[in-house]
Amino acid sequence: MRKLLSLCITLLTLFIFVVGARAETHVTLSVQVDLGKRLLNVQGHANKAVQLPDGTRPKANETFSYDWIFPTDHTPEDWRGGAFIRGTDIYLPSKWYPQTDDFLTFDVSVTSPVTTILPGKISDEKITMDQYSARFQMEQPSEGIPLFAGPYKISQLQQGPVTLRTYFYEGMENLSQPYLQRSAKYITRFQNQIGPFPFSQFHIIAAPISAGYGFSGLTYMGQRVLHLPFIMESSLGHEILHNYWGNGVFPDYANGNWAEGLTTYMADYMTAELSSPTKARDMRLSWLRDYNALPLDQDKPVTTFVSKHGAASQVIGYHKVAFIFHMLRQTLGDRQFFAGIRHFWMSFAFKSATWTDIQTSFETVSQADLTSFFQQWTQSSGAPHFTSLSARAKRLGEDGWEIDATILQTNPIFKTIVPVSIGTGDDLLQNHLIANSRLSHSKIKVPHRPNAISLDPDFHILRRLGPNEAPPILRDIMLSDQVEVSLLGKLAQHPTVAQQLMNRLLEGTFEISDKPSLQKTFILVGEDQDISDTLQDLRLPPNDEPDTPDITAQIRAAKLANGLPYLIIALKPGTGIDALLRPLPHYGRYSDLHFNGSRVIKKSSGQTQPIAVPIR
Repeated sequence: MRKLLSLCITLLTLFIFVVGARAETHVTLSVQVDLGKRLLNVQGHANKAVQLPDGTRPKANETFSYDWIFPTDHTPEDWRGGAFIRGTDIYLPSKWYPQTDDFLTFDVSVTSPVTTILPGKISDEKITMDQYSARFQMEQPSEGIPLFAGPYKISQLQQGPVTLRTYFYEGMENLSQPYLQRSAKYITRFQNQIGPFPFSQFHIIAAPISAGYGFSGLTYMGQRVLHLPFIMESSLGHEILHNYWGNGVFPDYANGNWAEGLTTYMADYMTAELSSPTKARDMRLSWLRDYNALPLDQDKPVTTFVSKHGAASQVIGYHKVAFIFHMLRQTLGDRQFFAGIRHFWMSFAFKSATWTDIQTSFETVSQADLTSFFQQWTQSSGAPHFTSLSARAKRLGEDGWEIDATILQTNPIFKTIVPVSIGTGDDLLQNHLIANSRLSHSKIKVPHRPNAISLDPDFHILRRLGPNEAPPILRDIMLSDQVEVSLLGKLAQHPTVAQQLMNRLLEGTFEISDKPSLQKTFILVGEDQDISDTLQDLRLPPNDEPDTPDITAQIRAAKLANGLPYLIIALKPGTGIDALLRPLPHYGRYSDLHFNGSRVIKKSSGQTQPIAVPIR
């Protein structure tokens, strides 16, 4: 009976996929890859009028044929996005196929001298020493037809109805099975949480460039990145989940892109949560610290987020949205939260969806009115900022003790439940306060005499952090609107590389100055002695002495007494700054970094102290 019920549910879900799909335009193509002539020969037809790359518009079902010339070759170092061609490596994300404003379904047959991949179910695959041919059928609507090719070795694993493949270069064979096995585990987890995997395949394709892209049923990731041990525990799950959120349910971008934040929450965060409560707490805190570094004028409603175009937009579209889903889960509980996720998926698979559609799904399963929740958190900028906590207690006879707690928040006022921890001798009790005005009072009964109370010590709500909760991090400087940069000693005579680093590191504008005015965010860059002399002259705390001789650069974020952030980049004598160009912008959530060349050998996020007071 259970098997029959499971089969019925699966068939119903698949039926919803088909009915809900919007296959606006279907194209049938035959593609010949000619590396000698550096072109694709494309022949085919579409069931609606389309526009070819040369601008012509064949009518519905009219046969067409054209050659698409490859763009100029790039080196991986010169590539800045878009198509990439080098030898037998090909990446064509767009432009080569017939264009339409509609979603696409397609049936593409390919003949090529090298292994070639498109999204879709593979059939008629033939591989010889000098030729590859296959048919790729995509029945679900997608936003394009990317094409990938290269001298790949194929490894495969069958996970139920889903075919998993790696397309890796020679020398990467030892990575294939770990990636396939980890992908299978992610797919099993997401199927349990959401529903059947939406595509018949998932492929991991190694890229010769620093790419990290997700498409329908596949991901294209840089071969150097694939070697990093943490990718399987982070980026891989993120890319697999995008097959549900982004490539399965499409964000209605005019009303905000919710997909990146939901993917971040269900892939990145829930992976940390499964690992340990500490890792989950650390991730929530890191999101809040990034949010705390965001200038107020860049704090936008999440409904305005479309795509990432820098660190500030990532804080809003990824971290703030992820936190909204976390708070929704805290409000509803796991059972109703995941029921809402499944309802949303079945209702909008291969359709566009808005924040309002998400709200409707969760209201349907919970029978709760979530209007205030979604209006407050998705349509408004900002977050609550609690500036004061106080509490007193009185004895209730044999009934224990009653705590009268007061929290103060600044404008704008948010209405939210605030978790608190209450110390009662050897016990630590979990409870909550209600914040609904500038000054909010709550009463809590506890069985034993309370001695201390702390506000949201595990960081479960989106909020501005208190001063001791948010030690200075690089992101404070990186997101500043205006920054003074002082190049000391030899760097002042050779500023080019330092300016390149600033262009990569900073979101806002910067100006080079001889000495910081201490009136705006600033950065000091120089060799150790020059840094030491300047800090002494400015009456600022000195850097710690390096604890090992192999440190070539010490990076430290700090704040003035008035809260103004600044950054110190101290270099070992004779060391260039160019080794920091690539890695440093990726360490925004840290306070202190020690480098040996381009490699981090020590990092610290600083010490966080929760908002806590004794109970009188």
